[in-house]
Amino acid sequence: MIGIDLWDKRVGLALALEWVVIPHDIVPRVELIRSLKKLLKKYHMQKIVVWLPYDLYGIDTKQLEKTQVFIKKLKNIFPDIEICGHDERYTTYEAELTLEKNWKKSKNSYKDDISAALILESYIRSSKAH
Repeated sequence: MIGIDLWDKRVGLALALEWVVIPHDIVPRVELIRSLKKLLKKYHMQKIVVWLPYDLYGIDTKQLEKTQVFIKKLKNIFPDIEICGHDERYTTYEAELTLEKNWKKSKNSYKDDISAALILESYIRSSKAH
């Protein structure tokens, strides 16, 4: 499974390998489809989980509309791959807290892929609960 933390300029990617979630990479948005094709082929992934950016009160945002359009495009590009959105409103904040506690490097250089990993972990936990 691949997790995506989608933004306008860059995208955080995470992988779930044998149900272990790891932050993978941060790629420029323009490189995302190429990166996804490589990951899908290399790891034989069957699912992509995309972060749905609702605001704190569950209200749609402009970024959510962009993300939903992107999910439709992904479904056209990868018709054999399951693609779903997952609401996880606090992952960027959680990623920032994790980085402040554990790394002295610039937290912005890791925030998006860690957010993607947190999204994927949340999705897996909610899937197992159902």
